[in-house]
Amino acid sequence: MISRIAGLAAAVATISTLTSGTAAAAPQPACPASITRPCVWQQPSTEGVVGAARLDTADHTRPTLLRVEVRIQRAWGRPWETVASSTLVASTGTLSLTTPAVRTDYRTIVCATGGPADAPELHSTNCTL
Repeated sequence: MISRIAGLAAAVATISTLTSGTAAAAPQPACPASITRPCVWQQPSTEGVVGAARLDTADHTRPTLLRVEVRIQRAWGRPWETVASSTLVASTGTLSLTTPAVRTDYRTIVCATGGPADAPELHSTNCTL
């Protein structure tokens, strides 16, 4: 049990570190220009929470993947469950994407994964609480 709590604490610390500098509940956060990490945020709406992300692409001839997920946690220590997601593959300068709205009373986190579509080992994930 202690190792499980320690693992959870480490996961929360990692997520907190990854999300420093991102803005929650902002329509367009001021994200540092990055071609390696997606900028991710939550948008409240009348229908619930919408996950949103943006990623600048480095190589406009190479397809880039951007995936955004809204995840909930039903109880402390339980795994996060994806309840809404969207995926886009394109070769444009900046990719922007949102998920369908989710109405929930559970803890919510939004995560975005992005990188070259043909090289999953180069993908980077960024989350915000």
